[in-house]
Amino acid sequence: MICCKECLDLLHDYLDGTLSKEIEKSLEEHFEDCPPCISFLNTYKAASSACRQTLTQTEVPDEVAASLKSFIKKNIKNSP
Repeated sequence: MICCKECLDLLHDYLDGTLSKEIEKSLEEHFEDCPPCISFLNTYKAASSACRQTLTQTEVPDEVAASLKSFIKKNIKNSP
């Protein structure tokens, strides 16, 4: 069974669809029994969607976009 910490660690890969079927199933079972994690998942999805919409509607200088992408990738990989 997956714990909440593991759930958060796997969330990005889950939404990208890159988890194995076994891990994906375990994660979905965790969501069924953990209202805080499903709430976090829904908030994460909404925030991601809002960011994508904003970035596609607003012109961002190339340097800022590259810096932002680099920051996000670095912090996702280094998050606790």
